[in-house]
Amino acid sequence: MPVVAEIVSQPCAQDLIDLKKTYEDRTEWLQTAVAGSDLVVAGRFNDRLVSGFLLKDQGDHWQLEKLQVREITRRRGVARQTIHSALKTLDFTRPIRVDLSDHPELASLFAEFGFEESGSGTYQWRP
Repeated sequence: MPVVAEIVSQPCAQDLIDLKKTYEDRTEWLQTAVAGSDLVVAGRFNDRLVSGFLLKDQGDHWQLEKLQVREITRRRGVARQTIHSALKTLDFTRPIRVDLSDHPELASLFAEFGFEESGSGTYQWRP
């Protein structure tokens, strides 16, 4: 199941439907993120968005939040492929941080892509 990451800056109607399914209708943050300096990164498979995460603009770094995979495609490596594709193909010039204090089970996933622990459950990736 090859998943390709992309930045969603102008979601079409189908993209919005897919993101609502992925985030189980909790997308009140989406329009603000797309309109501002934050980035919505989504994983696409067969022309449909099946995963996503938010990169909040923190000035000197991005803060990764809201990593989510559509329920029907979970347990197939979609999150792994989305993160891998994003780091390899999207041109990030600032570090990316993620707070895993509430989800320590994801630490090995992020470590796999070069995120290093920087204390208190926070991990950072540098371009």
